[in-house]
Amino acid sequence: MKVKELAKWLASFEDQDAEVEVISHLRGSSYYDQGGTATTVPLDVEKHITYTDLRGNPFIEEGCSYHGLRTLLMGELDA
Repeated sequence: MKVKELAKWLASFEDQDAEVEVISHLRGSSYYDQGGTATTVPLDVEKHITYTDLRGNPFIEEGCSYHGLRTLLMGELDA
């Protein structure tokens, strides 16, 4: 999904006053906790949104799946 598609979908969402939550993941610390824990937390734009722009990165060769990649991550990995 592209950002403009997400924005359009959010604008058309009926309940504009709904709370927005994201997944927060904590890495497992032992053999029995290998998958870690995932919980929902209120969205904090400063903490839970990461934009990665790999356009123009000279270390990523053309043809690589990461070449020119741009992603907007909403959530928290290994918090």
